Amino acid sequence: MSAPGSKRVLITFARSFLTLDLARLMSAAGHDVTVVDSIGLPVSRFSNATSAFVKVPSPTFEPRAYCRELARIVTEREIDLLIPVHEETDIIAMLRADFPDTCELFLSDFEVENNLHNKFEFQRVLAERGIPTLKFAQVRSQDDLEALDFDTPFALKECYSRGSQKVYKVTPGDLPTDIEFSPTNPWIAQEWMKGTPYCSYSVCRDGEVLAHTLYPVGYAIDGRSCIAFDAIEHAGILDWITSFVKQLNFTGQVGFDFIEDSEGNLFTIECNPRGTSGIMLFEPHNRVDRAFTGEATELITPDPGTRKMIGFGMGLYGWTKASRNGRTMREFVRDFRAYDDVITNRRDRLPAFMMVVAYIDIARMCFKYRVGLAEAFMHDHEWDGVAIEP
Repeated sequence: MSAPGSKRVLITFARSFLTLDLARLMSAAGHDVTVVDSIGLPVSRFSNATSAFVKVPSPTFEPRAYCRELARIVTEREIDLLIPVHEETDIIAMLRADFPDTCELFLSDFEVENNLHNKFEFQRVLAERGIPTLKFAQVRSQDDLEALDFDTPFALKECYSRGSQKVYKVTPGDLPTDIEFSPTNPWIAQEWMKGTPYCSYSVCRDGEVLAHTLYPVGYAIDGRSCIAFDAIEHAGILDWITSFVKQLNFTGQVGFDFIEDSEGNLFTIECNPRGTSGIMLFEPHNRVDRAFTGEATELITPDPGTRKMIGFGMGLYGWTKASRNGRTMREFVRDFRAYDDVITNRRDRLPAFMMVVAYIDIARMCFKYRVGLAEAFMHDHEWDGVAIEP
């Protein structure tokens, strides 16, 4: 029997460690958790925090079928709250009319979601609100690239991209000539600035930040995608997020990438309007579930000094020079022993034991789509701006 006040929750992208951790947090608070994925053996399927797993179509390649199946599961299992984790968020927002009114979709309207996801549109939104930005420009063709008036190095990346994929550091006068341009996914040129990088994670409802954490970029794949996380506080960043979220009346999970210059000025590089690794810094006693259900009466934050890592990622990449960010191998070994692994859990041991099995389907996608392991992990849950008719 469910506990009083508990909800039936559906969480997407069950292969993700974010989903695994969120499922554990929701289950520990008494909620009934169903997870879905387009692969058959996602790691969250093996967790005792989930009451059911359902294989569904790929949101990238079969978006209408995906949403119809989610709607069927919502009705059949009497789901109260649907929490999307990755870029299926945009697709669900676009096709939200497919879902019954009895279930709350934990996201914002499609226009808001898209303006945050699209890296150029996000910078435009900031500029329109008078929020300081780094210099930026949209690039749709080689002619646009050659016409840029940047006189300092700049980043060049697709407007719809994730996981720091395809990020070029370009020096004026030495422009790349092999960029592939898509009519639905242009590129953004953005000033490259040195400073201290931070990543945030917040859970918001109706323009209010109900849960929040922040971590510096430490161990990271190629210096960009974090695989170890230290919960810290930064009042300026929290104030920035609180103000911005209120302006948009945003509902959902959201992460921002910040850089702080030597004078303490903050600039926001990009936004991820979906789940990010910050969720893994919360413990069951923090009761972050109350932020999702709207029951929080104060800002929920992780315990000070919380340190987590994706042990699998640290083992594969963390020891490399590009990922250590200046740390020695001795420091890596020390930190590897000190950080808590987000997958290993003494109350939920099976996911850690089944990691190899869970990655069989990911490995298959490497061959199917001819991409690397990191790209294959997300490939069939990405959305690159292609319109989907309701």
